[in-house]
Amino acid sequence: MKPILICLLAVLALTTQMPAQAQTLQGGNEQYDISDQIIQHSHERSKYFVKSSIFDLGMSHEEFLKVADKSKPVVVHLHGCSGIGRDEWEIKSFYTGLGFNFVLTNFLNRGDASVSCTVSNRSLTYHGNLQTRLPARAKELVHHIDWLRANGFGKIIVTGHSEGGMIMQVFRTSVEAVIIHSMACIPTPKPPPKENRYLQLVSTNDPLLDPRRGTYPCEGRPGYENFTTSLSSVASHSPFADPRWKDTVRQFLGVQEQD
Repeated sequence: MKPILICLLAVLALTTQMPAQAQTLQGGNEQYDISDQIIQHSHERSKYFVKSSIFDLGMSHEEFLKVADKSKPVVVHLHGCSGIGRDEWEIKSFYTGLGFNFVLTNFLNRGDASVSCTVSNRSLTYHGNLQTRLPARAKELVHHIDWLRANGFGKIIVTGHSEGGMIMQVFRTSVEAVIIHSMACIPTPKPPPKENRYLQLVSTNDPLLDPRRGTYPCEGRPGYENFTTSLSSVASHSPFADPRWKDTVRQFLGVQEQD
């Protein structure tokens, strides 16, 4: 855990230097229960999807195990600092449109977590505690992966938007693919696992990230040879801000949209 804390302190140092018009860090002191009793039940707080439909609000984990086609890939998605919103439903619609199973995790359902940011006039104020929030979310992600594998799902893809994209960079479990939506490359104590393939989608004009730093593309950095970064100049924090990104994801995963 000590290397993770060092990484998070580096993130804090960077975010405090961000300009006010992009992001302001206030920080918090909240603590999260990371006992087995909480982490081992995190899959029960998620919503599950097996088809692409705007009318589908998700099912329980029990129903998912009964009806899901385990031969298909399953996407585990982590939301951003404001919780589940329009961006998550867009992401769900895209990946289920590829014919994948989809798991929409909800960190805010655990009882001791709340929204960790506010956005006003295209400016983000982050008031979460990165030193405790990121490790707790990473533990929940790893549990979801372990639970899916224990129940017969072989091909697991993980995705994260905004704050969820930070978790994509700090967890250390082998998966089929990792996709980072609208998040800069953050400092970590060591490069992510070599066995994983990473796709980072980020805009140099993202209003909620620091434009002075080029939004920290991961590709090209020493130790990040397994990263592909698709840079855009669209002024948006949306997970698919650039219309080309959907094709980029399809090509990265080697799939086509379902009819």
